[in-house]
Order: sequence, then C-alpha cells, then structure tokens
Amino acid sequence: MSTVSIQIKHSGKTYQVDVDTEEKGEVFKHQLYSLTGVPPERQKILIKGGQLKDDTIMSSLNLKPNQTVMMLGTAGELPKEPAQKMQFVEDMNQEQIAKKQVVPNGLINMGNTCYLNSTLQALRTVPELKDELNKYSGGGGISSLDLTASLRDLYKDMNRTTEAFPPLAFLNALRQSFPQFQERGDDGQFKQQDAEEAWSGILQSLRNNLGPFVDSYFGGKFETELKCDETDEPAQTGVEEFSKLNCHISKDTNFLRDGLMEGLEEKIEKHNESLGRNAQYTLKKRVSRLPKYLTVHFIRFFWKRDVGKKSKILRKVQFPFNYDATELCTTELQEKLVPAREKYRDVEREILELKRAAKRAKYQELDGELSKDVNKEGELSAEKKADLDKQLAESVHADLKSEPSCNSTGLYQLHAIVTHKGPDADSGHYQCFVRNEQSENKWWKFNDDKITEVDDDKVEMLAGGGESDSALILLYKAVSV
Repeated sequence: MSTVSIQIKHSGKTYQVDVDTEEKGEVFKHQLYSLTGVPPERQKILIKGGQLKDDTIMSSLNLKPNQTVMMLGTAGELPKEPAQKMQFVEDMNQEQIAKKQVVPNGLINMGNTCYLNSTLQALRTVPELKDELNKYSGGGGISSLDLTASLRDLYKDMNRTTEAFPPLAFLNALRQSFPQFQERGDDGQFKQQDAEEAWSGILQSLRNNLGPFVDSYFGGKFETELKCDETDEPAQTGVEEFSKLNCHISKDTNFLRDGLMEGLEEKIEKHNESLGRNAQYTLKKRVSRLPKYLTVHFIRFFWKRDVGKKSKILRKVQFPFNYDATELCTTELQEKLVPAREKYRDVEREILELKRAAKRAKYQELDGELSKDVNKEGELSAEKKADLDKQLAESVHADLKSEPSCNSTGLYQLHAIVTHKGPDADSGHYQCFVRNEQSENKWWKFNDDKITEVDDDKVEMLAGGGESDSALILLYKAVSV
C-alpha cells in the first residue's frame, strides 16, 4: 500500500489524512466521511482541473506530502428543537430503555473486510475496553498511525450516529500495523483475511498501549508440568500466560469441553540430557487464573498444501450459552472458586423460585412473607436484592475479591460470537452475533451494515457441520457477583 499524507481543509478545520494512492476517489470520500461527517454524495473536493470523481485513481492526482486540498459540503441541516426534552440512556430506567431501544449500527464493508467488521463489533461489547480507550491520549493528530487511537476514535464515531459507519481510518491503521492485511488478489482487490488473526493483532496493539489492561481483562495463566515419559526425572513446572483458549477439533470432538480438555495435555518430543537423545514428554496445563472475558478460538482452519489454502474443518462442535470453567483449573484455584460458584447457583435458584411464586400469585394476593421479597411482576424488592448481593459478595474468596478483572466463580455467560461461512479462511463471509442485554434469549446479528435480531435457536445452529455459519471465536463474560 502506497500512501501520501495531505491536509484537508473543511469548515475552518484542517485534517491530516493519509491517502492510499492505489484506491479510487470513492474510497477516499468515505475516509473523509469518517472524519468530517459529510456524506460522500455531498462532498466537493477541489483538485487541479475540477472536482474529484468517484472513479478517479488517487495516484493520478500526483499528490505531494502536506499538500492542502479544499473540501466543501455540509453534514446536513441542523436538527430542530425537539418537541419534548431529549432523554439520554443513562437517565432512563429499564422500562424506558426497552421502549426506546435502538438497533445498534453496523459497519460498511470496504471490500472483503467482513473479517474486520465482525471482530470490531465483538470487541465493542466490552464496556471496560471502551472506558480504557477513552482514557488513552495517544494519537496526537496522527491517529492513523496508532491502532489504539484509531479504535478509540472509531467507537466514538459509531456512538455519534445510528447509521452504518465506514471504518476506513481504522482499516488503514490496521494495514499499516500488520502488512499481511494489505495482501491483494490477482484482480487487484484486497483479499479476505482470517478474523482470528485480526482479533489477535488488535489485542496485541492494545496490549502495547493500554498497559496491563488487556492481560488483566482478557488474559489468564496456566500452571504447566513437563514430564519425560522415558525416565524417572522430576517434572519441570512453570507458569504460562494465555490470551485465548484453543479448542482443537478432532474426529472425536463433539462439544466445546472435549476440545478444551484435549488442549490441556499433549505429547511432545524434545532432547533429554540424561538419555543423550530425543525423548517423548507429556505436557500438562491447568488454569491458575481466569479472566473476566474468556476468548475461545475454534481451530477450524488448517493449511492444505495441495490447494495452497487454509481449509476449514466442517465438523459440528456444540458450545454452551453458560460455561463452567472450573474443571480446567488447578486444584488450588478450584478451592477458591467453588464456594462462590455454589452460592451463585443457590441465589439463582432462589430468584427463579420467587419469580415462579409471583407468577402463580399474579391474580391473587401475595402472602405476607412473599410480598416482602417480590411483587406480582416478579421484581425483587430492594431489600431482598441487597441481601442476595451481600451473600454473593461474602462468598467470594479474598484473593479473588481484590481483583475485579478476574472471574471469581468460574462461571461464564456467552457474550459474543464471530462466525465464518465458506470452505476456507481466505474466502466466504464473517459475521458477528452479540447477546441483546435488553431482551432475554435474543441476539443481534451483525452482517456488516445489516443488523437483525435472532433468537437462541439460531445461535445454537452456529455449531457447524457444513460450510454454513460456524462459530470461530467465542467471547464469554464472567457472571456478575
């Protein structure tokens, strides 16, 4: 990708813009739209010889570094004073939010960029990440060179509109940070890429700029044990960090648990000093720290030499909406997790029983004791809720209570999914599914700029079994205590 940095003047402001000279004017206009809010059809970009046309190849303009280009156009008419006072989400109660719920906005596909759009939508669901990005002061006018600043600005821009947004500035930053995303096909167009590679690249950049945040909220730790199978030598122990758990898929893998447990033990061959030759070893891992956000990667792609592509394993592997990760953990961590896990389950059962009792008594008078805890709509009283919250908080182990970025129960709820449809990693289509926090058993389906709502049954079908949508990345969130 060949770029030149120029200055765009518009409405009294100056923007420093990196122009991809291999792209057309239409793409450049979308880039300016992401900066100025002026839709491409309203832009008048004044260049030598007239106005920039959509089909103009940017290299033909012979732009010079720091050259100034004038743009005319407005974002539209100023909005009129609303008939009633505007309400912000943070000022609404749950009932008002439900009535005013707005479909989230999508991302425009800039040409084989569904792999990126789906990744960005999944990461956008992490509120702690958006808060941390807003604290980040990097960029300094050249955010196109800083992936973290570009992500911060992208999410801010998306929050300012309900329309689909073109992530061009972030896309350019990604391609500059990781050249593999610049790869083009024989037709000159950018190639489809692997969403997991985009996910890992973005987190790597965030890790470099956001200090310990990424490792705290997305990272866990293994305790490892390496033992030679051919000698009586003591095992070698150590600690290993991870940012995701890999679910390996073999002919015997039917459930997520199978693939994860298989990945905790493997046979390797390495040199043994006492034997003076290579020997077989067994490597065992157990989780000693669970993060608040647990990323699971289905290893569905493998390099197929005869076709020169990363082909896809189509096998169906079912995954749960609610996952108990304690069986992956060390004995020491299990002992810390189990009391809080059992208390959480007890509280959930009690809440369910109270709601059932309220439903049965909906058209009758609630008895005295029950009326103190729940109303006829199944809503807990403030006193009962406070009591249950206190019980949960007291059940958390002291070592885990002091670290809010970890999981203190071992229990997770499925939060977001990145899927792939097609026969191999470098073709097909990626989408994202995100739990709708305002509607039980409902999910938002992000198909680039097309957003629809689906139910749990549709999400269960993402287990694979063919070339249709198959889960590639799962993002689990620790249950709240």
